[in-house]
Amino acid sequence: MLLFPEEKERQSRLLVYLENSNDKEIINWNNFDGHIVAGGFIYAKEEHKFLVLYHKDLKMFLYPGGHVNNNEKSPLQTAKREITEETGLNNFEQLKLSENEQIPIDIDTHLINHNERLNLPKHYHFDFRYLFIVDKISKIQIEEEEISNYKCIDIYELENDLNYGKIVNKIKKY
Repeated sequence: MLLFPEEKERQSRLLVYLENSNDKEIINWNNFDGHIVAGGFIYAKEEHKFLVLYHKDLKMFLYPGGHVNNNEKSPLQTAKREITEETGLNNFEQLKLSENEQIPIDIDTHLINHNERLNLPKHYHFDFRYLFIVDKISKIQIEEEEISNYKCIDIYELENDLNYGKIVNKIKKY
């Protein structure tokens, strides 16, 4: 059973990519056809808000996330690691969509522009996005190499940000 059958066309680029790539290529930062990354939206129940971080290289507020390490077994493991590294949070729980916790709430494909700091050319990210819950946002310790600030936003601000695409409807559903 597909959780999001309406997404089949939207995921066509990812499916072709996976069919034509091996396991090492799909997580290789130097694969400029693209690679898999993972992250997580953090929803704070008390504040009714989402945590977003200002990414220095991308010059925008984003949810915590990043590249898959060679030793990681899944995008979910990457998402959890990235959240802890970038925010200092470790008291979050995943909102599971099914019995298979590996299924993300969304997979987004987006073009990353040239990264001046790391001198990386344009390439695609196949972004496995999960939803996590915390009771309250407190004591954020941002990772200062890539992140310069953070803020908490409500669902309406998230909805009005074009970077988040169709995920807001999915978040509202769950």
